[in-house]
Amino acid sequence: MNKKFLLIILLFNINQTVFAQRIAIATKSLGSVEIEKKEKPGFNKLKAGTILNDGDRIRTGPDGFALIIFIDDKSQLKIKEESEVTITGKKIASTISKNIRMDNGTVRAQVNKQRKGEFVIQSTTSVASVKGTDFWFIANSEDGDMLIGIEGIVDLFNVVSGLSVDVTAGNTGTSDDSGNLDVDPTNQNTVPDDPSDTEEDSGNQIEIEFEGPNGEIKKLLIDIQ
Repeated sequence: MNKKFLLIILLFNINQTVFAQRIAIATKSLGSVEIEKKEKPGFNKLKAGTILNDGDRIRTGPDGFALIIFIDDKSQLKIKEESEVTITGKKIASTISKNIRMDNGTVRAQVNKQRKGEFVIQSTTSVASVKGTDFWFIANSEDGDMLIGIEGIVDLFNVVSGLSVDVTAGNTGTSDDSGNLDVDPTNQNTVPDDPSDTEEDSGNQIEIEFEGPNGEIKKLLIDIQ
């Protein structure tokens, strides 16, 4: 039986700063996945339907997978096993400038066209900045980072050398702590599996209501599992 959760997020009668902190929602949480809320130290099991605030941290175990959807434009962040990410966001008008911090782990970003805010993934060594695209980012604090382009263009910046390159579909950018930055054709054997590509939708949905920039009430309907 399908279930529907109604989460009402209004600017009426609530502090605007608190509202601005709500940036995303976890729509899938499979296996070992935990969340640490910024305002409440300590990790707890992440459940589908959890609202994510600015500064929340997610970590996955050996069998973990999480799907995060940003509430402003439905851009997706898929977090694979053995990963730890901190999600931050700054509200700019009706959009959210998104920054994903991770030192180790694997994520897939499916980013819808950004209006005023950027979508950035940052590790100790590298910064990946996009306007709208699809790519894998694999962070490894010892061996360096890897960015696998699926669609669109991603700017990959090495913070050690200050060099940057554009990584396009079908190519892979590598960046390490020695300042090296390279782009080569993608070896398909290095492309991670995406668990959400093969799973059936459960039909459960969350409807989020929120106030738009002109005072109008908008609805965001999201499938969860």
